[in-house]
Amino acid sequence: MNKIPVVFTFDKRIILGAAVSIKSLIDCAHKDTSYDIYIYQDDISEKTQKEFQKMAENTNHKITFCFVPREKFKNAPINKNGSWREIVYYRLLIPDLLPNYDKVIYADTDVLFKGDLTEVYNTNIDEFECAAVGMEPNNENMICHKYFPENKNDITYISSFILFNSKKMREENFVKRMFDTVREFNTRLKFFDLDVLNITCDKILNLPFRYGVFQSIYYNEDFKGGYEYSFLKNLYTEEYLKEEKAKTILVHYAGKPGKPWRLKNIPKDYKEYMDKIPKSLKKYTFRDIRKKLFSKV
Repeated sequence: MNKIPVVFTFDKRIILGAAVSIKSLIDCAHKDTSYDIYIYQDDISEKTQKEFQKMAENTNHKITFCFVPREKFKNAPINKNGSWREIVYYRLLIPDLLPNYDKVIYADTDVLFKGDLTEVYNTNIDEFECAAVGMEPNNENMICHKYFPENKNDITYISSFILFNSKKMREENFVKRMFDTVREFNTRLKFFDLDVLNITCDKILNLPFRYGVFQSIYYNEDFKGGYEYSFLKNLYTEEYLKEEKAKTILVHYAGKPGKPWRLKNIPKDYKEYMDKIPKSLKKYTFRDIRKKLFSKV
C-alpha cells in the first residue's frame, strides 16, 4: 500500500468546495493508494468534521482534523474584505506540523482531482525544498503576479498544489524563514502565501502543468482567449499546454467564471461530485446564495 499524506486548509466558508476536492481525491485513488488526509482549520465544528470523515469510511484512506490558531499569523497581511485571511498561510507550516513525514502534498480546495497522486509523490526532490507548478517567468514584465527582485527563482510558482520536501525544509529552517519573510515584506505581499513561498524558497522544482490546469484551459478547446493563457504562454508552448491538458490530474478553479459551487451552470464533472458528497456538506450553492440575496429585498 502506498501511503501518501495530503493536507488541505480551509474554514467553514468553503465546506462544499473542500468536500468535492476530497471526495474526488479519494475516488480517483488507485486501489493500492492510501491517503492520510489532514485538514488544518480553526472554525469547523465537530459535527461537520464527522461528516467529512464519513467519506473515508470503508476505504484505504483516513481524514484527520487539526486545529491551528489563527493568532499564529496575527501580524500577517490579509484581504480587507476577508476573502483571504490567516488560513491561507497555514500550508506553509506543514513541514513542522507533520514531523512524522519527510514528504507531504498540499492542495487547495477549489480543485477537482482527475487522477492518482502516487507518481507526483514519488518525484525525486532530494535537492529541492519543494515542487510546484510554474506560472510565469519572474521578471519585470510579469502579467499576473507581482514582481519581487528579492525572489531568486527564474519562475514564479503557484501555491495551489505543492509537494513539500519536509525533511529538507526542516533542516533548512523553512518555517522560521517564512515568518521572517512575512515580517519583512508584510504590506508588499499581494498574493500572500504564494509570494511568501516564492520569496522564501529558491529551491523549487517545476512540476508538470497537469497538476494545476486552470479551468479556462481545461474546459475550452480554444483556450488562447483566456486570461490565464496571457501569462502561461510566456512559460509554456501551446502544444505543451494541450498535451498536459490531456493528462490532467488536477483542475484548478481559479479565475473566470468563478468558483463552481457559486455558479448557476456548474460544470458537469464538478456537479457529479457535488451529488456524491454528504447532504450536510452541500453549502454555498448558487441556490443558497440566490435565496440569501432575495431574502434581503
